[in-house]
Amino acid sequence: MLALQQSSAHKSTANILPCRIHHDGPTKVAKRYWSPADDKDGTKTSHFRGRRLRGRVIKLPADYQGVVAKSTDRYLPQSTKSQSGPTFTEVDEDIEIEEEEEEPPEPVRILEQVSAFDEVLVWGHDQLPSSDDPFVKGIEEWISFAEAIHGKPAQNIPLQQTQDGSTS
Repeated sequence: MLALQQSSAHKSTANILPCRIHHDGPTKVAKRYWSPADDKDGTKTSHFRGRRLRGRVIKLPADYQGVVAKSTDRYLPQSTKSQSGPTFTEVDEDIEIEEEEEEPPEPVRILEQVSAFDEVLVWGHDQLPSSDDPFVKGIEEWISFAEAIHGKPAQNIPLQQTQDGSTS
């Protein structure tokens, strides 16, 4: 399991580029090599290694925040529970109870927040990524999945009405 240690990290914009760069980590990017320009229609245009890229801005919903995190070698301290024996009733006295071995809790590794973002720029070669782009669909599906597992009601599902006119 993982736990995020929030910090006052700087704000950034996540970029998904249509290329593979064999580097994982921070780098100093000079404006000479990466300077996306704003277009009139709210999109972005840039050039990378001589190739024209078009970018589509995907804003995260207001109650969501993206983070860039790095793994650490630290773990959350384990809580110790007081172990008391089982309690028995008169009916239980005749039943032989097997001792259940409790598994130790899984260690929780701490992730350290490096930066935060509230929008993602998805880039395509010479054209804007469509709504069928795997990264665009992935972000949208991830948000709907997160809402489903955290019990937030989906805004696009209408309430069903019963025969007496009340909603359920």
